[in-house]
Amino acid sequence: MSDSSRRPAHSLRRGLEALEDRITPVFLPRGDPASINFALGTPLQPVSVPSGGLSIAIGNLIPEGTTAARNEYVTGTGPGREGLVRVWDLDGNLLRQFVPFAGFQGGINVAVGDVLGDGALEIIVAVASNGPPHVKVFTVNGDELASFYAFTDAAGNPNYNGGLNIAVGNVLNEGPGGPDRGVGAGGFFGGNNASFKAEIIVGSAGGGVQGHVKVFDGNGKEFRSFHPFVGGYLGGVSVAAASIDTTRTPGSTGGGGGFGGGNQNRPRDTNSYAEIIVGATVTAPHVKVFSVWESDIPRELQSYYAFDPNLGVGITVAAGSTDGSRGAEIYAALIGGDYITGAPIRIFNGETRVLRGQFFAFPPNYSRVVNMAVGNVINFDPQDDDTPGFGNNGNPFFNTQDLAVVAGDGPFEQRPRLFLGRAGSPAGLNGPP
Repeated sequence: MSDSSRRPAHSLRRGLEALEDRITPVFLPRGDPASINFALGTPLQPVSVPSGGLSIAIGNLIPEGTTAARNEYVTGTGPGREGLVRVWDLDGNLLRQFVPFAGFQGGINVAVGDVLGDGALEIIVAVASNGPPHVKVFTVNGDELASFYAFTDAAGNPNYNGGLNIAVGNVLNEGPGGPDRGVGAGGFFGGNNASFKAEIIVGSAGGGVQGHVKVFDGNGKEFRSFHPFVGGYLGGVSVAAASIDTTRTPGSTGGGGGFGGGNQNRPRDTNSYAEIIVGATVTAPHVKVFSVWESDIPRELQSYYAFDPNLGVGITVAAGSTDGSRGAEIYAALIGGDYITGAPIRIFNGETRVLRGQFFAFPPNYSRVVNMAVGNVINFDPQDDDTPGFGNNGNPFFNTQDLAVVAGDGPFEQRPRLFLGRAGSPAGLNGPP
């Protein structure tokens, strides 16, 4: 496509900002906290986060070619109706839909990434609550590619019914031909290079069992298994994946290396492998960050509270590079319930824990569950700072991603609020009031 036929980046920005003002969701009326639909038995034992209205993911699932590569967003419905996966364009037009678990009404969670190494993005779907720990992998057209249970007994039978939270990220370093993994969110670079195959990260969502995180490949082979919170924590675990660090591996820069030509003997920049970010969904807004690529034993990098731990509530998490610089930001959304006014989201520098800011995605009368996804939500345009690319050592550029937010107990047809990442200013500080 010629330069004269491209819309300038600033006009793309203006068009999206105008769109933001038209996508405020309609909220369910406030009432009994049990109406949130993420509590079973008591409010302190949630069976799923995200739950209620929608879970959300972002990725370039339907390639349009180099002239108009544009991402889509994917939603999964919450409890109370047969689970439905829907794929939308950024203007809110429904492109695809399918039922991943026929007849199941416990809610579903979605993620997007290339988990099969075929150069195309897949949709990963998991049972969110009140059902077996079932994970499935689909094409954008709803064709099933893989199916497995995340938690099983010695005989291979599912032994847990609390639901799963899921994420996708390149968190391991093994693969065909040796270390070939990197990048944070799997939904960012779909189709660019099959070497960047991502893993599926699952977190137990239900209460009453010790919080548990596992890592699988796209066919259900288990690579990692650990309990991120000690001390008898029996709540759910929200999960995300992104590369938070900025210190390059010595010798990895300059002169080529990795795939894509150049000096193939140069070491990979291991800080491009994603870390696993977890959040406690009840009791306290606890964030932890783990590196899992070095060995079977996860290495804890960080542990802190995103909000006052005395609030007695948990968080959902998302992560990605949204300010135009290396290293991802961590987004933590307080699961407010009736404890506070509004549902604040805080932004942290993923490497230093420094608080970058706080914002409210929705009006103050909404204080329930907020679900988030980080990814690129505008055209892949060479004139724009969201353009994906690869350095001469085979590692991806850390480009500016954006943030999409939905109300976790809102109507299933709601559209996300979009917040733009910009150089020096992370998403969440740029978007609808």
